[in-house]
Amino acid sequence: MAVRTGEEFLEGLRDGREVWLEGERVDDVTTHRKTARMAATLAGIYDLQHRTENHDRMTFKSPTSGEPVALSYLVPETQEDLIRRRGAMEIVAQSCHGMLGRTPDYVNIQVTASRQLAHLYGLKDQRHADNLRNYHEYVRERDLCLTHAFGHPQVNRSLTLAELPDEYTAVGVVDRTSEGVIVRGAKLLATLAPFSDEIFAPVYRPLRSDMEEDRKYCIGFAVPVATPGLKFICRPSHDMGRPLADYPLSGQFDEMDALAIFDDVLIPWERVFIYDDIELANMTVQKVTLWRQYMQQVSVKNIAKLEFILGIVHGITESIGIGVYAHVQEKNAEVIDTLETVRAYMRAAEADAAPYEGEGLWPAPEPWIAMRNWYPDAYSRVAAIVEQLAAGGLMLTPTEEDMSGPLAGEIAKYYQGASIDAREKVRLFRLAWDLIGTQFGSRQTLYERFFNGDVVQLRQRRYATYDYSRADASLELFMSELEGG
Repeated sequence: MAVRTGEEFLEGLRDGREVWLEGERVDDVTTHRKTARMAATLAGIYDLQHRTENHDRMTFKSPTSGEPVALSYLVPETQEDLIRRRGAMEIVAQSCHGMLGRTPDYVNIQVTASRQLAHLYGLKDQRHADNLRNYHEYVRERDLCLTHAFGHPQVNRSLTLAELPDEYTAVGVVDRTSEGVIVRGAKLLATLAPFSDEIFAPVYRPLRSDMEEDRKYCIGFAVPVATPGLKFICRPSHDMGRPLADYPLSGQFDEMDALAIFDDVLIPWERVFIYDDIELANMTVQKVTLWRQYMQQVSVKNIAKLEFILGIVHGITESIGIGVYAHVQEKNAEVIDTLETVRAYMRAAEADAAPYEGEGLWPAPEPWIAMRNWYPDAYSRVAAIVEQLAAGGLMLTPTEEDMSGPLAGEIAKYYQGASIDAREKVRLFRLAWDLIGTQFGSRQTLYERFFNGDVVQLRQRRYATYDYSRADASLELFMSELEGG
């Protein structure tokens, strides 16, 4: 199968999956009033691959079938491959203005990176390496959409997984059969789950090697979301069904987050990537640096998002005539600097790409680490700038019905801006409110702060693992010169 169309993607979602939303089971995510518009958004992303101007920019020739497949599945061998892959991701990110963190290319790249390091999973059992390579080919050739999950339910984080009241709160192996392993428990955080074809669940947290009771949690796998016994509990939808003029972002880009519950789910042996080997699992947690590849998608998304937000910030500045103030000019410049810093990190990681382990080329780690540690605070600051510049105007925006109602004349007078009419200004401010003030906007900020991990822990790891040799040598040289002088 070549790359899918949007309609083929939508048809694939009608498979009987068990999705629960606000107390009811969703029979069809493509038609439900609170999920249909997001499904349509994703269908539009799949259709991008079929536009004449995009086809060669978003696909490459499959080494298996010879058919065009998505570039996010490419194992990059050269810097030119990295730039080509980036170009495909830019088309996707710009189509949704960076509002979707989990477009299909995100997990596609994770699976591809896992395939690049498949030999590590096969150090004890070659079947696991073969399973990863075969899985990469399987999802690539079918152009599937994936969610992933590897966190544990936040029941009592002061206890180990085995010490929780129910030892199968986190996903663990209950039994093994000739067909595969049976697992029970839950994983979070499965973003995009209602709209995905598969869930990818690698081991991504270290396990205690000295505790036998932790062994049950040593399982990495992937299965279709419609697998019997697998269900998803979604958070409330941010799409309230209102006109897009009132909620232009949440009405189109609610990618949804869910808890994945495995109720004695059979994982076929061919879908198992690691099992019952804590030492090997902990080694892969350290060495399988998926982020070195997927951070390219993250940076592309961040750039598209920041360009969009800069447009909003500049639009607000011009619309109410506040560009004459020095602090407003400074805040516009701060957003510009944030945008260009992300672009610089991305270019540095690509320019210094080199072989790592296994297959292909890997972007340089240092720029990505710096961006992971810096961007959560930087994005929070950008959101605060939007809030400060729009100020009380965010609380006064009428609806589309108001602007067409009996008070349209008064609205035209009192809601006009310095350079735009009332309708345009109201829509701009409603866009800004949806970006930072609604549930959707709050989720955007939360996502940017935590999707890559807790920044405190990331910085602690940075402190503990950074190569200080050049810095220490610089200090030592200065001190020796000082003493000698």
